[in-house]
Amino acid sequence: MNIDKHGYTLANLEEILNSYEEQLRQKYGSDFYIKPEGVIDNIITSVGLMEMSLQEQIAFLAKQFDPETAEDYWQDALYARIAVKRLKSNPTVFKKKIKGTAGYSGSANSITIRSSVSNEEFENKSSYVVGEDGTAEVEFECVLSGPVTVTEGESLTIVSAPPEIRGISDEGAKEIVIGRERESDNEFRIRFRNSKAQNAKATCNANIANLLPYVDNPEYLRIYDKKIDNTMEAGTIKIIAKHNTTDEEFAEAIFNTVALGPDLLGDKAVMVKNRSGQEVEVRWKQAEDVSIDIKGEIKIKNGYYGNTVMTRVKEKIMEYIEKRLYGLESKIYATEFIVPMLEADGIEAVTKVEVKRGTDNTYTESVELTREEVPVFAKERITLIQNN
Repeated sequence: MNIDKHGYTLANLEEILNSYEEQLRQKYGSDFYIKPEGVIDNIITSVGLMEMSLQEQIAFLAKQFDPETAEDYWQDALYARIAVKRLKSNPTVFKKKIKGTAGYSGSANSITIRSSVSNEEFENKSSYVVGEDGTAEVEFECVLSGPVTVTEGESLTIVSAPPEIRGISDEGAKEIVIGRERESDNEFRIRFRNSKAQNAKATCNANIANLLPYVDNPEYLRIYDKKIDNTMEAGTIKIIAKHNTTDEEFAEAIFNTVALGPDLLGDKAVMVKNRSGQEVEVRWKQAEDVSIDIKGEIKIKNGYYGNTVMTRVKEKIMEYIEKRLYGLESKIYATEFIVPMLEADGIEAVTKVEVKRGTDNTYTESVELTREEVPVFAKERITLIQNN
């Protein structure tokens, strides 16, 4: 085994035996060589194999004690030294209204519903009470952990429920948080590198680097202080985010990232414990989802079926949106959807495209969001009109 400033290299059995042979020639003469049938030779070969095994153990430990190569629970233990923890696998959660007998009180895990899209099932994880209007807003959690997608207008059916529960409201799902897989070794390693920037964690750039793993899109995160926004008071920080984990884990990440001292601003508040066991309030601004409607007028080539072409156009628009990475403070121009629309097979021309907020009455050429808003798109919110 050779160790130098560049690292280490393992010796194979032949190299080890050659080294022993050179040493033994000094005692037994220059004509000595290791033979497979001799007693001394077999002992030396056995020692060589033991040395190879020892080398492999040393190499394994060297790998696991190096932050750049450590794996699995070795990586967890090593990174924990600077308070960086692997992100666990989380299930998808959302809120949905159910219909039932007014005044009925239901227990956790009493309702199971199924998605008609993913065919995955979800259970309520807490108790609920049906209000006087015959509805109750219930938080559902996927029975499987991981990134199971749920959309606002997705069709859901009841699999099992108490007889007092009559159905699911037509109102869309709310507060959807898509689950995630357990953080891989490579993802964890990248976040560890970013976390080393905590030596300078009083800066917004370092704070952003440390919180990026908790958002699906870098554009879903902004941090403001007096240096960036001079309307803010000195000694305050405002984090605006659409995070991909639970509020508790995101609050913990903020607490471990932002230097103690500045006042955190925002309408979301979660209590976390410091190393002394004392509870500390962590605040941030939860980004507001803004549904975006798109309306287009198109001409379809002769010989093409209209509904099929319209489906293709909607798919092309959604593909463009996924690559475009809209985020906080986005400005959405209607004209930018023309090119992906024209890419759909069967389209002859796009004669008009407009956009609007889902809550607005009229369509316009563009929609401009504030720094606290993120756009939400869905195929169901795309309207296409076929012109002759």
